[in-house]
Amino acid sequence: MANKPIQSAHENLKRLIGRIRIYQYIQRCLKSKLFLYTVLFFIVISIASIIASSFKWSESYRAYLFGIIYLAAIVFTIEYALRIIAAPANHTEMPPWKARLRYLFSFYGFVDFVAVLPFVLVYMYWNTEIAHLIVLPYIFIVFKLIRYSKSFRMIGQVLHEVKAELLTAYTACGIMICFSAILMYYIERNAQPEAFGNIGDGLWWSIVAFTTVGYGDLYPITPLGRILSSIISLVGIAMIALPTGIMSSAFMDAMQRKKKEAENTDEEG
Repeated sequence: MANKPIQSAHENLKRLIGRIRIYQYIQRCLKSKLFLYTVLFFIVISIASIIASSFKWSESYRAYLFGIIYLAAIVFTIEYALRIIAAPANHTEMPPWKARLRYLFSFYGFVDFVAVLPFVLVYMYWNTEIAHLIVLPYIFIVFKLIRYSKSFRMIGQVLHEVKAELLTAYTACGIMICFSAILMYYIERNAQPEAFGNIGDGLWWSIVAFTTVGYGDLYPITPLGRILSSIISLVGIAMIALPTGIMSSAFMDAMQRKKKEAENTDEEG
C-alpha cells in the first residue's frame, strides 16, 4: 500500500517529462530551417498579394489573391497552434497555462493572432465587402518578418540597449516642440488666425519645422515668427542628430560584438 503513492508520483513525473519532451520537439520543429523558410515564403507571397490587390489591373484576379492570403493564413494558423502548444518549453519555470498566456499576450502572440484572422473571418464573410475590410489588419503580418530576420532582431536588441538614452533625447525633443508650438501660436494667431487657429496647428508647424521637412502648408509671416522658426529649424537639426547618433553608436557596437563572436567561434572551431 505504501508503494502506491510512490508509483503514482513516479507515473506523474514520467507523464510530465513526456509532455516536456513533446513541447521541446515542437520547438525544434518551429526553429528548423525548413519550417522557417516555409513560413517566410508564405509571409512574402501574402504581402505581395496584399500589394497587388491595390492595383486596378488586379480586379479580375482579386479572388486568386485573396485565395493566396487565405492559404497563407491556414499555414499561420497551424504555426499559431503549435506555438501555443509548445509555449511551456520557453518558460519551464512557469505552469503550462501561464506560459501559454504569456505567449498569447506578447507582441509576437498578437502578430500571430492577427495573421490567422483571414482564415477564420474570410470563411464567414466570403464574397462580401467585409472580406476586403478583413484584409486591412492583415498588414500587421509585416511584423512577422521581425521574428525571421536577423537584421530586424539586431535592430530590436540595439533599441532595447539604448532605450533609456533614446527616452531622454526624445523627451528633450518633445519639450522643445511643445514650447515652440505654444509660443508660435501666440505670435501668429492674430496675423493669420486661419492658419494658427489653435495650439494643435502650432504643434503641426513645430513638428514640420523641427524635423526640417518644410511642407510649406503652414509658416509664419510675422518677423518675430520667422525668427523663431529659423531658431527652431537650426535647433531641430542638432536635436534630431542626438537619437541618430545614439542608435548609430549602439548599432556599431553590436556589429563589433557580433564580429568578435564570429571570430571566436572560428578560432574555437
